[in-house]
Amino acid sequence: MKDEKPFRMEKDYDFQNDSLFMYVTDEYEYKESVELGDNIILDFDDDGVPVAIEILDAAKVLNVEKFSLQNLKSLNMEISIEEDSITIEAKFKVLLHQKELDAPISLEVPNDLNLPQIQTEFALA
Repeated sequence: MKDEKPFRMEKDYDFQNDSLFMYVTDEYEYKESVELGDNIILDFDDDGVPVAIEILDAAKVLNVEKFSLQNLKSLNMEISIEEDSITIEAKFKVLLHQKELDAPISLEVPNDLNLPQIQTEFALA
């Protein structure tokens, strides 16, 4: 399954705790959260669709300064859940000293929870 257009997302960044939370703007019914390795948590709705992602220790994970995350300019992310794996490819753009920097995430973990297969895209609103 592939969506026709990316889901639009909003963000919250907790500077003190260095936690970046991004969630879809459409209404959804939360079902469960799955930790995908160190410091990345993916939330799913009742239909098994990824609806939010939280990155703990975000500056460290993205290899940027905490101040840069307050100036997150864009995010394009693809999440692919296959029978045996979950893959996230994300491209963050942050602003530091009036210059845009790329901060990518590439993650693949086993689908140990037998999550339903889906492929979807997200973009920061």
